[in-house]
Amino acid sequence: MAEDTIPETDPAEAFESVRNELSLLHSAIKGLTAAREEMPDYSTTLGNMAQGLGTIEERLQRIEQSRALALSPVELTKEIDAAADAVRVQDRQMLSDAREALARSLGRIDGMIERGQAVERRIEREWMIGAAGMIAGILLWSILPGAIVRSLPESWHAPEWMAARMMGMEHAVAGERMIEAAEKADEQ
Repeated sequence: MAEDTIPETDPAEAFESVRNELSLLHSAIKGLTAAREEMPDYSTTLGNMAQGLGTIEERLQRIEQSRALALSPVELTKEIDAAADAVRVQDRQMLSDAREALARSLGRIDGMIERGQAVERRIEREWMIGAAGMIAGILLWSILPGAIVRSLPESWHAPEWMAARMMGMEHAVAGERMIEAAEKADEQ
């Protein structure tokens, strides 16, 4: 057998070598402890992450338990069509109500327009009646006095009197001018 031979060294050198190794080991342990103390505390961050993961897990469970995932595509299509039909019925009703409201509003507006036009036609008619009355009055005023004067007795000399007033002359001068005008009319 081979004997393990321990090299003979000086005990002082051996002791110094052990001391160096212990010093290195002590420095290494100090460095690890210091590194551990300087390490940030991730416990709150990890807690928040765990809470977030819990929330996500709850949501995933709700999604997995949802009825939509349990249905086949054909059944889901049927349910979507049924829901769309229900919404369309509501939309049709809302459109119908809106049309009725619009028709009522338009009817009121048409009524207001017709009333305004009726007032305009009435005012126009009143102007026309006023103008016709005025023309009729002028015609009556121009015809009626002549008819009345002609119906009076000749002894009153009403035509001569009227002519004198119209010409702004005296009675005798107006009569002479009337006779002259009559003679000229006969000559022509």
